[in-house]
Amino acid sequence: MKKLNIILFFLWCILLINLVKVNASPLTSCLSSIKGQTVYPNNKTFPSLILDENLYVNYTPSVLIYAANNQDVQTSINCATKLKMDITARSGGHSYEKYGLGGRNNVMVVDLTNINEITIDSKAKTAKIGAGNRLGVIYDKLSQAGFLIPAGTCPSVGIGGHALGGGYGFAGRKYGFAADNIISMEMVDANGKLLQVDKQTNADLFFALRGAGGGSFGIVTSFVFKLHEVPPQVTSMQFQFRRSQVQQLFTAYNEVGQTLDNNIVLSVSLDKDSLSIDGLYLGPAKNAKDAMKPFLSRAPKPTSSNFKQETFFDSVITFSYVPSNDVAKPKHHPYFFKAKSFFVNKGLTSEAIDTLSNFLSTVSCSTYALFDLLGGTANIVDDTSSFMHRDSIYGIQLVGSDWKNKAQGDKCVKELNDFGKNFQSKFTSYFSYQNYIDRDLDDWQTRYYGQNFNKLVDIKTKYDPNNLFKFPQSIPVKG
Repeated sequence: MKKLNIILFFLWCILLINLVKVNASPLTSCLSSIKGQTVYPNNKTFPSLILDENLYVNYTPSVLIYAANNQDVQTSINCATKLKMDITARSGGHSYEKYGLGGRNNVMVVDLTNINEITIDSKAKTAKIGAGNRLGVIYDKLSQAGFLIPAGTCPSVGIGGHALGGGYGFAGRKYGFAADNIISMEMVDANGKLLQVDKQTNADLFFALRGAGGGSFGIVTSFVFKLHEVPPQVTSMQFQFRRSQVQQLFTAYNEVGQTLDNNIVLSVSLDKDSLSIDGLYLGPAKNAKDAMKPFLSRAPKPTSSNFKQETFFDSVITFSYVPSNDVAKPKHHPYFFKAKSFFVNKGLTSEAIDTLSNFLSTVSCSTYALFDLLGGTANIVDDTSSFMHRDSIYGIQLVGSDWKNKAQGDKCVKELNDFGKNFQSKFTSYFSYQNYIDRDLDDWQTRYYGQNFNKLVDIKTKYDPNNLFKFPQSIPVKG
């Protein structure tokens, strides 16, 4: 009897397996060889896995594929082609318009979180970095080996979209944008083929990916970055001003900002109540104070100032504004927001400052503006890169957030869109920053990519003629 029960049990198992095979959807069948994890909408964890950074926009993918390696990415792309499905990649889930989920429903999402290799070659001063790594992890591991790459201040941002769209932040004025420091990449194309991409191999794709590569041409799975030695000490700088001093502060910012020592990175923050500057100097505090004299001698007297000498990684913690444990092990802090971006190449006029200041005081939701100082190496034109924002004094990010319901959110977004269009037409350059992607931006093709757009369309048509990789603001194919 016991033997019979065992036989019946195995027969039942075989029957169940066959039932699963019969009832499996074409999608689950096609993805059955994936070594990583596939998560479908009927999984109870699914809603939490698609929150990402911005709660204002929401989409439901057909499946989340947590790729374990390049082969999983290739399998996913081949399945998307076979099943005529849309497909996109998610590196960190920080896209302002949730293009990491495709920017619409029912997209196959390849999440790169587990493609997280970081291999450092100290002698060559290079690192191979998987596209699923977050900036906080990268800073942590590189700094332990005595190196850094120039990149952003938010530790939960994924390196994939960040570097492919430019990538500005720590050390940017000395070492350029993150994209400028990419030596080579691995990318899976629309045919499921793994391509090597560098200055000599697929050079046109190398041009496109470094500045316009966020999801339009294929799925980049890894980078080789040029590394820079971390100084023994850096200096974090923080200054508080009275808000009424904003005109005087920007007079100084406009006059001497770009001529400051390239070891300095500054960001002015303005909202309805406050005015402040965060800064980093790649060196000791004594040198930082000397390097800041040309600016501080022209700027209004701050109500408080602080020069803090610390390690580079400690400065990452200082300016992340998240708990220290969240830097080396970053996680999302989702919230409702909408962002606009601008570039300024002649300095904002006093009228522009008044206009922006008044808007910040009257807009219906909590809103702030950040002014990131550019110049130095960041403004050197690189013909091997499609990133074209090289002639600006500073970039501006305008962010509205923290509304209580959808009606308030819709009102705030309309106010931001209306203000942004008027402000850009009167006071800033024509261009905007593709890493602060904005679905409501008109003529985004020119504002993000300028004179490079037509060339990018040609490259897109060559490598993805059937437009497999697409989202609402992806590079299109010809015709």
